[in-house]
Amino acid sequence: MNKELDPNAIAAEFLKQNLDALFDGAKGFFKGTADKLRLKLDRTYREYLTTLLDKYSKAKSFLLRGEPVPLYQFYVPLNLKSKNKTISAPGISDILTLANNTIITGSAGSGKSMLIRHLLLDSLLTKTRVPIFVELRQFNTFDGDLFQLIIKTLTTYKFSMDAEYVRKAIKLGHFILFLDGYDEVAHERRQHVRGTIHEFAKLNDKNAVILTSRPDPELEGWQSFSLAQVAPLSVDQAYSLVEKLPFDDKLKTRFLTDLRADLFRKHQSFLSNPLLLSIMLLSYGQSASIPTKLSVFYNQAYEALFARHDVLKNGFKRQVLSPLDIQDFARLFSAFCLQTYDRRKLEFTHTEALEYIESSQDIVGIRCDKDNYLKDLIQAVCLMVQDGLQIVYAHRSFQEYFAARFICEARPDVQDQLIRKYTDMAGRDNVFSMLHEMRPEIIEQHYILPGLDGLFNLIGFKRSSGVSHHERFIRAIFSRFLVRGGHLAMGIRAAGGSFFELAVFTIMRCGHLVGWNEFDRMEKEAALAKKWYKTMGLEEIDVSKEPYGRQFIRDLAHSGGDYSMDMLNSLLQIRSALSEKAQLERRTLESILREGKPKQ
Repeated sequence: MNKELDPNAIAAEFLKQNLDALFDGAKGFFKGTADKLRLKLDRTYREYLTTLLDKYSKAKSFLLRGEPVPLYQFYVPLNLKSKNKTISAPGISDILTLANNTIITGSAGSGKSMLIRHLLLDSLLTKTRVPIFVELRQFNTFDGDLFQLIIKTLTTYKFSMDAEYVRKAIKLGHFILFLDGYDEVAHERRQHVRGTIHEFAKLNDKNAVILTSRPDPELEGWQSFSLAQVAPLSVDQAYSLVEKLPFDDKLKTRFLTDLRADLFRKHQSFLSNPLLLSIMLLSYGQSASIPTKLSVFYNQAYEALFARHDVLKNGFKRQVLSPLDIQDFARLFSAFCLQTYDRRKLEFTHTEALEYIESSQDIVGIRCDKDNYLKDLIQAVCLMVQDGLQIVYAHRSFQEYFAARFICEARPDVQDQLIRKYTDMAGRDNVFSMLHEMRPEIIEQHYILPGLDGLFNLIGFKRSSGVSHHERFIRAIFSRFLVRGGHLAMGIRAAGGSFFELAVFTIMRCGHLVGWNEFDRMEKEAALAKKWYKTMGLEEIDVSKEPYGRQFIRDLAHSGGDYSMDMLNSLLQIRSALSEKAQLERRTLESILREGKPKQ
């Protein structure tokens, strides 16, 4: 389906099949004849649905930065993995078959935002239920509950019925609620948002709720929601996506030939992600080497965007208005991104954007015309996008890359303060991961080593680890484990949540130093989960309860999987290896400095 959708025709067909049900739900709610009520409902829903379709039947993407284009001109059907099965090219009926409430997770750039738009459109094309699309990041500045945010959203899209009618319609199950971007909710707002979502789902169980987020262990503990993950692109899907993207024809043809040959096979971890595939396409031909680090990908994309504005327009090059070279332009944008990352801001009014640019100039000491710089961000370098009255990032991950770049280039004392401040975000986005790629010693010295010292002090470790240390380790971090789809999904104890993030980050980034093999661990963890489910019949294991709590921890300790004694011992070995590395670097530097000036 590549043609542009007709909002009026879709709304008319939807109401033709669903107006009777909507009418029955509204009986006795309004005064007047039945004909007048039907007319009012038809007019209200028609205006709402056409307004909603105008918004979500078109989209922008990383390589489509001008006017929004019809979604199905570049949308490639994705696959979902749920428990032990794969759902190919899912539609709304497939999602509702999984469960009434579903969480769809995917990494940055995996395509989950486009998938949820497709599901919204499919709910209308298949005449399923009335969709409501809520961007959860609104909770960062909104103090109400989910129902109040729904009313606010419906009003925005010209739904003119009052709140009491909406409440009744929700009770009757007329809606599918799409909640987009749980990962964009500020950390300090999570408890409120989580609570209001659970309350809504419990009280209004005739409706369907579909939520998207980046992967987060917390979500595995949402017992009333089913979990599904966006699957990586296959080579055929990657090929199809590139074919649809607007790009220089000669470069695209060469890229597609190489993709089929061996490019995809060699770099599948990157090229199976729609965003990273687009970045590779953008920088293709400019760099002879294929990057193996995520941070290098984003640097290549920035250089391509800054230096080659012609790749999408067959030779057309937009004028850069601000007189900054590529480095100073990036330094200023890095300060902009750090400030907005700090405030969890992803969209801005024109005035807000200028204010952030002005304060960024004060931070880095670089001056230029603020309006021209903002125009360059949007029109020339295309790191930002004008979306109606708001200005947003071309992709949220650019904010993370440039925030990491700012920390990387900051003074050591500033680095330490910023890393301490953002410790809770280590496992929630890519800032720490990309910073570790750029300057591993910064993360090791300011985050991993101090964090491990704090963890080992907490569990009373001194010289050697034992089962008692492991038990304190588990109880400090986890309150319960859930058996989900043949694996263990944990619930994190609030007091130990930061240590959980630290442990996972350390193992993922530094596990290679001690031979940690994640795939072997997953199989062993699954075996333990199946054993406990089979022998005890438990789907939830509270580690504080007896008689089985302590026994489960002992089995976990000797399982050889994640969160076993192997993990604790690996963390000890990693701390030792990083300490020795830091000492060696200091001794080497000191010896160089002692040698004095080089000989002439």
